Amino acid sequence: MRLTTILLAALLFGTGAPAALAQDEPRPPVGTVTDFGVQSTALTVFEGFFGADTTGRPVVYSVQMGTPGVLAVVDPVTREHLHTATMADSSGAWAVTQASDGSVYTGSYPNAHVYRYDPQSDEMTDLGAPVPGQTVLYGFQPGEDGKIYGGTYPGAHAFSYSPSEGFRDLGVMYEGQQYVVDVAVDTEREVLWAAVGSAGHLVRMDLRTGEKRDIWPEELRGDANYPADINLVGGKLFVKRNKLDGIVLDPDTGAVLARDFTISSRGTTRVADGSYVYFTSGTALWRYDLTTDTPEPVPGPVTAGGPGVGWGFVDGRLYGLIGNYAQDALSYDPATGASERFKLPFPAQPIDINNVSAGQDGKIYTNLYINGTVATLDPATGKVTELGRVAQTDGWFWHEGTMYLGTYPNGAVLRYDPSQPFRSGSNPRELFRLIGDGQNRPHAFAAAAGKLYVGTTPDYGLWGGALTVYDFATGEHDVIKAPVADQGVISLLARDGTLWGGTTINGGGGTTPKADEAKIFTFDLATGTKTSEFVPVPGADSITSIVEGPDGLLWGLADGELFVLDPDTSEVRRRVDLPGGYGGVQDELHVNPDEHVYASLDGHLLRIDPLSMDVTELREDGTYRSSQDAAGNLWFRSGVKGANNAVQGGARLLRYTPPADACAGSDLSREVTIKDVGSGVPNRYRPDGCTIEDLIKDEDHTGSGLVGHVGKVVGQLITAKAITAAEGTKLIEAARRAS
Repeated sequence: MRLTTILLAALLFGTGAPAALAQDEPRPPVGTVTDFGVQSTALTVFEGFFGADTTGRPVVYSVQMGTPGVLAVVDPVTREHLHTATMADSSGAWAVTQASDGSVYTGSYPNAHVYRYDPQSDEMTDLGAPVPGQTVLYGFQPGEDGKIYGGTYPGAHAFSYSPSEGFRDLGVMYEGQQYVVDVAVDTEREVLWAAVGSAGHLVRMDLRTGEKRDIWPEELRGDANYPADINLVGGKLFVKRNKLDGIVLDPDTGAVLARDFTISSRGTTRVADGSYVYFTSGTALWRYDLTTDTPEPVPGPVTAGGPGVGWGFVDGRLYGLIGNYAQDALSYDPATGASERFKLPFPAQPIDINNVSAGQDGKIYTNLYINGTVATLDPATGKVTELGRVAQTDGWFWHEGTMYLGTYPNGAVLRYDPSQPFRSGSNPRELFRLIGDGQNRPHAFAAAAGKLYVGTTPDYGLWGGALTVYDFATGEHDVIKAPVADQGVISLLARDGTLWGGTTINGGGGTTPKADEAKIFTFDLATGTKTSEFVPVPGADSITSIVEGPDGLLWGLADGELFVLDPDTSEVRRRVDLPGGYGGVQDELHVNPDEHVYASLDGHLLRIDPLSMDVTELREDGTYRSSQDAAGNLWFRSGVKGANNAVQGGARLLRYTPPADACAGSDLSREVTIKDVGSGVPNRYRPDGCTIEDLIKDEDHTGSGLVGHVGKVVGQLITAKAITAAEGTKLIEAARRAS
């Protein structure tokens, strides 16, 4: 031992360390971030209100998705774009109306604020949140004396606002529910109706006394096909359920006056034309006869081309905004039956990226939230190409050069061949949809043995996800419902004949979890049967990512915690708390070519050392929907947390390039071993990406040459403060024994 110490001292003082290692402490890795900017501008019109400006000129006020959201003012007759007003700190709005005093009000998300637009000055004023803790406002309706009414999510409140009274919280419309998705008001009788989702309730509230009662037909209560749009017209309450079923009710008793027809539009016209109320059914214009309680197509028939999202009459002629994405509009003269379809100049806006995928073709794919536009970026040239619209894509997957897309709201899985031109309806081509099986969001994918596995979460008001097995050869699919009771499937990994699935306790929209803890389940690929389920992290709500780690173990994310699992025993070997908390299904793990594991978690970008399990925070915020390309670059969208922890400003695509790795394919042995002689020194990384095992090339040396080589490396490592002198002694002693 004394001889080893003398040798170590001689080596330390006789061997100069390279300049690259002469540093006080190993520094954390530093990469670079490149901003590739906004990828797509597109049009998403949520709703339009037909009103007038201060001169009496007919205009339509439309609320649009954007970064930030906007209110556009367009003349539907002359087809001129007049003005665009910004709703700062929002991403859009689901509600718009014009009050009796001429002010225009919008209700935003994700900050759930009311904005007031002055048509005379073109100024937009943020009035704030009508109810604390909400993220979305819905269903604005005008009342008397400049008052408006609306609903909220997730508290299921109704509220009012007027310039004289300010905000008035009308309370929770139905306990245990989350959505008030629309309201209707009888100003003369001072009665409000609230459409409550997602279990199906329609609440009538006396605004003078506060009395509330559910008038939704009893046989429909609890049905997830809930009231979505309501209009009080001609003393009758018109209801569109969220599966597009139309029903007309007596507004006081809830007695059914008509049903078994389809309303595809966002409700009906707000006023009647004589005895008729208008709406779209499918792609056609329909009307409802108030005198006979009969729905029917208008004479012609008249093709609207899509669902109406706003209605109004100008000089006796019906105008409608049609669809959300293409500037379409319709006019119809009830007297003559003449109709016209045309475009209105709503301005396209930058829209938040919903998902990012680094393609096997070398391009980076983005998909816009709700809008569904798909674009590609060529990283070499920076060129962005818009391919077209599909639907909001909640999951991407590449297999043998082909992309598979999981889309909302119909739970459809599509196949896209990037070698062929993009054509909506044929490429991507729909393989199957799962909405009929109660699933609306395909999040997770895996492939093995000629089959594609898809993990999904349930539709609104439902519990229990599904695992769907698609056969590439036959094109057939089987749906295995709720592989874990009352839980959705949001992460998948196929490995050595076993499919590993991660779940979330969350049900469909508007539900409260029935389960307590997220689970891992295993599925035998040969027999097609579930073999186990267990809880890797007690108390966690969701397991959003499962990957095979650089050490051959399984690594997963459960809320804000990393866990490392032995796939042979299902034993959790390690658990590490990470910065940030649960950020949703977008939380991801990526195993990098530099052998480190990167985590995109709740906006944080983290680098995890697989030997020490040390965590380096690379970005504190603004990292969402990550994907890793073949070179190891991390791609993600921008974003900043705002009110109620909602993320805003996500229209930009960014790339993180890790620092250069001096030792590709590093030796990740836990202990430094020299020719099978254990040193007792933990293996670890140097800042340049090399491990101690990488540097000690014991296979190239024997005898005294081995001791000299190890001593030289030890001297460099001690000088760089990568190891201690005591650890250096252990390494040289191991080399002496090995020689």
